[in-house]
Amino acid sequence: MASLGDWIRGLFLFLGPAGVFVSLFFVFVIDAAIFPALPELVIVISYAYRDPSWDPRAWAGVLLAMAVAGEVVGNSLMYLWVRKLLVDRGHMPQVIEKAMRRWTQFLLVRDERIILVNRIAPVVPFVGAFIATLHWSYPKSLAYIVIGALVKYSFLLALVDLLGLVYTQDTATLVTVSAIVVILAVSLSGSAIYRRRMVPPPRVGR
Repeated sequence: MASLGDWIRGLFLFLGPAGVFVSLFFVFVIDAAIFPALPELVIVISYAYRDPSWDPRAWAGVLLAMAVAGEVVGNSLMYLWVRKLLVDRGHMPQVIEKAMRRWTQFLLVRDERIILVNRIAPVVPFVGAFIATLHWSYPKSLAYIVIGALVKYSFLLALVDLLGLVYTQDTATLVTVSAIVVILAVSLSGSAIYRRRMVPPPRVGR
């Protein structure tokens, strides 16, 4: 019976390098603009089972470029959609805008820097929508998106590469994926605990 690693290799051979890069790009666009798509796992697996004809550094560089580009496009699409169709036309529901502003008041930082905090603990969903609704600086927000993506995904690629020097490819990938799952679980738990502690209890009328 073929192993999971053999199945993944077969899938990547079927897609070819261009297919892998395009697929990764759309995963990051979807994750940034629509719903969580676990891009951390996708980029790690894409690197671990790279095309053998490619130099590892060149493959990692293209994957990193696709990840950053996908994040920029996904967040920008969300930003433009919310701004052009809702904010600029005055169609943004007041209850949603107030909820966004109220939520940021309970965070450690209340401006574009939240984007960097989000890399560690996801406290703000749909970042593009927050940029548009709260009138954050788009250039500054974009810079934080790029910096955060570069640092986070460079670290993950370096981690799987380092583990590959010690373990077999399949084992290195399994260890990295397991670490990502643990990090995501801790991150989400920390975010939930943070929200509960920061949001004050409702006032009880006399």
